[in-house]
Amino acid sequence: MWELRDRERTEERKVEREALMDRLAAKIVERRMGAPAILFLESVKPVSFLGNQALIFFQPIVQSVFEFKHYDEVVEILEDRQNLEYLLKKIESLEAAQQDKVREERKRRRDAKRAGDKPEEGHDGAD
Repeated sequence: MWELRDRERTEERKVEREALMDRLAAKIVERRMGAPAILFLESVKPVSFLGNQALIFFQPIVQSVFEFKHYDEVVEILEDRQNLEYLLKKIESLEAAQQDKVREERKRRRDAKRAGDKPEEGHDGAD
């Protein structure tokens, strides 16, 4: 009985963490900071536990300067390399989707411009 409740809580926390990481990834991509974030996360992955401990140490200072209501959750996320990997993949997939949208928009504009430049059928341009 207790094991079932513990598993449910663990699953709920995992879903909550993933939702937080999804929001964080979306904000990063929205601000066009995907490449620096990926570089940073890849570089800190080997020392993620030490970074986690530093965040715990600096928590009183950071929270006195910034209003950051999910600080504890971010600290917990950074402790686990699997979470960092999830965040990296999410940022990469959101960036790819954004790039696809930009390409489609450019293609649509280019096609619309070409369609506007062509003379109408049956009209050779001479009056």
